[in-house]
Amino acid sequence: MTNGELITGSISIDRLRNKIIDGEIKIPPFQRPFVWKKDQITDLMDSIYNDYPIGSVLIWEVNEKLPSLRNIGGYKLPDKTDEFPLNYILDGQQRISSIFGAFVGDEIEAEDKNKTKNFNIYFDLEDEHFVHGEDLNPAHNNIKSSILFNVNGFFDEVVQLPPNLREKARKLQSIFQNYELPTVTIKKRNKGEVGIIFERINNTGTPLSALELMIAWTWSEEYHLQEVFERVYKLLEAKNFEDIKEKVILQCFGAIIKKTTVTKDILELSPESIRDNSETLIKSVEKSLDYLQQEFNVISEAFLPKPQILVPLSFLFSNIHSPSAAQNKIIKQWFWRVAFSDRYSAGTDKKMDDDIKFFEKVLANDFSGLSKYSISLNGNFFKTQKLSKSNAFVKAILLMMSKERPLDLTNGLNIDTGSALSVYNRKEYHHIFPKAFLKKKYNLDDDKINVIGNFCFLPASSNKVISDSSPSSYFKDIIPKEDITKILESNIIPTDIKIYENDDYEEFLEVRSKLLMEKVEEYIKD
Repeated sequence: MTNGELITGSISIDRLRNKIIDGEIKIPPFQRPFVWKKDQITDLMDSIYNDYPIGSVLIWEVNEKLPSLRNIGGYKLPDKTDEFPLNYILDGQQRISSIFGAFVGDEIEAEDKNKTKNFNIYFDLEDEHFVHGEDLNPAHNNIKSSILFNVNGFFDEVVQLPPNLREKARKLQSIFQNYELPTVTIKKRNKGEVGIIFERINNTGTPLSALELMIAWTWSEEYHLQEVFERVYKLLEAKNFEDIKEKVILQCFGAIIKKTTVTKDILELSPESIRDNSETLIKSVEKSLDYLQQEFNVISEAFLPKPQILVPLSFLFSNIHSPSAAQNKIIKQWFWRVAFSDRYSAGTDKKMDDDIKFFEKVLANDFSGLSKYSISLNGNFFKTQKLSKSNAFVKAILLMMSKERPLDLTNGLNIDTGSALSVYNRKEYHHIFPKAFLKKKYNLDDDKINVIGNFCFLPASSNKVISDSSPSSYFKDIIPKEDITKILESNIIPTDIKIYENDDYEEFLEVRSKLLMEKVEEYIKD
């Protein structure tokens, strides 16, 4: 049955063997090595013998030869001639390698005999199951699997068997000579489509990443994409961004080369374009990270609200060394609007592609696209959301608070927010209405106490000075009176002292949430 360019069918073991021996079936370079153990191979043989389903295999038929191909099962096999198509195994390598290895015999030389020793398979005619040569029962009659397709060798073996076992041997040969392995063959599909198909059907528990596929597509004697990514991750590690996922960096590649972040389109990029833009990728990622640090205090990946932000920025900095003042203003507004929105919660590829188009206009000094970016935050968030580094909005709020250059509540000195933003250290954050105080006075639970609206930056040493003091106490006795307004404003904390004199937590949360929301609107305004 044919469905477009996906053809379902079957192939006999004998024909499969011959096609492999002739070099028509190969392992593509992005497949992992053969890993099955001898018990898995004998179990597969038993399944075929007992007519149990073993699943279909997925084959990609193409005339294009990929670099660094591997042979089935570790045997020395010829390359195909140009007039015949080549078949790559996309799914089913372990099964096909096991079947070929078990039935190929000694006529094919192994590349490494240690890698083919698990194919030394026999059939125990008395117990009627397959067994590895190391586990043979010497008291039983056994027949080597590889002679089932060797007419003369099989006949010589059978005539030496007791009469009651000859029929079992003939039945065994008949089963495997007539067995048809189900296949699905992909024809006339490009590498991008095949890469997506492979990612989706691979069910080994360790599916290949898009990067591994790209490494295969682009490999040559002179170029190794893996080395490029090692340089990228060395850069990321130096800047505390080592947890950025490989897919995001690949999307930066796609953005720079083809203005796309869709995996299928990235997998279709030409090897030449990947090679030619490798240095541009590294430089633009570095510029983007520097920009995030300088303009938004994002000094580690842990506080980047959305990792996807790196992708359109990399596109931008692949086209410009530094933005103009007008461009910089728009870029910053874009960052804050994205950071305070649900923009990348779904359909991220399309959203990133749209952002790339937006930056194309920004590069041309057309800023009209900014209005389409809206935030998803409201004042209630500050009263209900707990301080958590896993929440993107919380990260953005902490970045915004750090940009206000907060002053230490205890002495009015500038706070170095770097330690609080480079690693998530709760000791660098202060409950403005201390936790123990709220529990004792109002019997509040943690969900009400640990909300983002009740936090500000404060060094651990100053935190100890305030400790569990009531606001009515430490606002009066610890915060320097002559600078109290400036100190509170720098922390976006209400300046109405009556709130603290009355230890009014509800009023405090209400007013501070309003102040924080006003500050958000200030950061995103045109």
